[in-house]
Amino acid sequence: MFIAIEHEIHDAAKFQQCAEQVFPLPEGLHVHQFLPAADLSKAACLYEAPSIARLSAYLDQALGDASTQRYFPVAESHAIGLPTAVMTSR
Repeated sequence: MFIAIEHEIHDAAKFQQCAEQVFPLPEGLHVHQFLPAADLSKAACLYEAPSIARLSAYLDQALGDASTQRYFPVAESHAIGLPTAVMTSR
């Protein structure tokens, strides 16, 4: 499933450091897009994962208090410009 994330970044330097340590992602998680704001106060991401619970368990721990995440499943039938899925276990 495609999952969108809104990151509210509390500490840009710490967020960048934590975000770099997120990779390589565990099997079953794939990032398609990372879109940071020019001022690094927020970012949006598009992931592919089996569930929000699996993705949030990994990212929330990895990013710690550098940011707060809001996750939502993408309504694929209404979305525009989604990439081709890369995971077979959808």
